[in-house]
Amino acid sequence: MGLLFWKDNKGIDALAQAVADDLFSYVQPDVARHHVFSTGKLKKKQAPKVAQKFTDVNLQMQRFGQAKSLGIYGKARLQKRFNDRLEELGYDSDVVHKIAESMLLRNP
Repeated sequence: MGLLFWKDNKGIDALAQAVADDLFSYVQPDVARHHVFSTGKLKKKQAPKVAQKFTDVNLQMQRFGQAKSLGIYGKARLQKRFNDRLEELGYDSDVVHKIAESMLLRNP
């Protein structure tokens, strides 16, 4: 019998990587920087799509956490793996920090 906070680490890691890869396929690092820091350099049609993609990513992670009834450690692992994968994909650390901050504020 495993410890209570050691849920499905492979599943958590796989979801974090898949969600980060999905975000990368729609929102490149430079576009994410403009969106996160609201520089206003996004096209009118592009800005709502980028905002929607960030909302979708947040909902995917939130639903996974609820479906698997992740505790504090599971949620922390999911967020950490997601952040690490974004940095591997070329997102700046300050952009990743802002994305994580907004996700943590939305997902208690």
